[in-house]
Amino acid sequence: RTWFSKSKKAIVSPPSNIGLSDCEIPFECIETVNRFLIVTALLFSLAAAAAAQDRELARIILTEPIGLARSREYVKLSLQAEAWALADSHAALLAIDAATQRAIPCQVFNQQLSANGEAVIFSVIFPVTLQAGETKILSLRTSHESGSRSQPVTDLLLEGKGTELRIANKFYVADLRRSERAEPQSHASGQIRELLIEEFNQLLTNAEDRLHWAPNFKRPGMEYYTTIAHWNEPRVQAIDNGGYLIQTRRQDLAPGHPEILLTAVYSFYAEVPYFEFYSSMEVTEDLWLELLRNDEMTMDSMFTHLAFQRPEGEIVDVPFSERYEMLQQRPIENEAPWLCFYHAEKQYAFGSIRLQYDLTNALGEPSPTYQAHTQIGEWLGGIKYWNRRLIHDHLTFVPKGSRYVERNAYVVFRIGAPQRFEAIENLARQLRNPIRVSVLPQ
Repeated sequence: RTWFSKSKKAIVSPPSNIGLSDCEIPFECIETVNRFLIVTALLFSLAAAAAAQDRELARIILTEPIGLARSREYVKLSLQAEAWALADSHAALLAIDAATQRAIPCQVFNQQLSANGEAVIFSVIFPVTLQAGETKILSLRTSHESGSRSQPVTDLLLEGKGTELRIANKFYVADLRRSERAEPQSHASGQIRELLIEEFNQLLTNAEDRLHWAPNFKRPGMEYYTTIAHWNEPRVQAIDNGGYLIQTRRQDLAPGHPEILLTAVYSFYAEVPYFEFYSSMEVTEDLWLELLRNDEMTMDSMFTHLAFQRPEGEIVDVPFSERYEMLQQRPIENEAPWLCFYHAEKQYAFGSIRLQYDLTNALGEPSPTYQAHTQIGEWLGGIKYWNRRLIHDHLTFVPKGSRYVERNAYVVFRIGAPQRFEAIENLARQLRNPIRVSVLPQ
């Protein structure tokens, strides 16, 4: 309670914890305090208004590099900005075409705040269409317009949490959950256990293990090799869930091989018939290995043929029954652009497009390999598999600093006629030659 005397002194009732009957404060001080509060409120209001303004975070140039028209191809890039730039939950991020002013909603993911809280590093993804050889300039801007804040509605769906996930779009359903049907399927690893090809209602399974169980490794003295599918709740787990991209990121020591730091990233996209898998094996201490493999898919007997492209461009297409002698004479190179299994009568196909293959160690030199090649195998009554052999059944010293990195796109498609492999050929050409992105200086 406050009142004023004739001498313009304010009499203020003191807090209960002060042992005085009353206090006298000069009237001029009250006016000063009031002015301070008004100025402070105004500054906060101006700061809030500034934060709410639309701002350009970057200008980028997109260039189609090889004379191939692109329809709804995803552009991904990483940026850095002041921490407040993405702090406004009421703002959206748009990619605005400088020529047409068409605005494309962006998905922001994988945000990381600097230790001092002043900067944020983040990734952005959005789809674009470019004509062959075309160049576009886009502005990445925040927007507070009500219509811009709604995320695009796509076919991408996520169920579950942690490593127990089902992820789907109109082309496939990827099931990453555990199962008690077989011991290797029972671990909470977050690897794909089975895959449904929606167009054919064809489920790709592996009764003995998971569909996707690479990387895998074997040290001397072990009776069996271990795989990434033997992870149980890896120590690092993160999920980005948006309209264009659902991404799972995991990292931990390799099962049974604590000298290997293993990183795995799945990227599932809306409206396209493929997903990507990135893996990195970093050797943190010297070790010996008898086997090291990656890019492995193992499926029950549901395919009749194998096809692949040699690095020089030749396409090889053979029934499984005729593959052995040919591959004995010349194995599939680890640099092969793509390979696939397919069913000749039912026409469904599943393949791998090789996007990145890097064996460079910490010093910029090649990491050890032994008879590196791509293996095609069949066992246990018809189960068929492909894998990329890095160390092939030979005791090999792998020193600290060795590193093995891969990124592959796994695609479901229909075998065409007369261009039987047109779908995977076109997609491989597109993904292996992505749109070029340049960030202009601000």
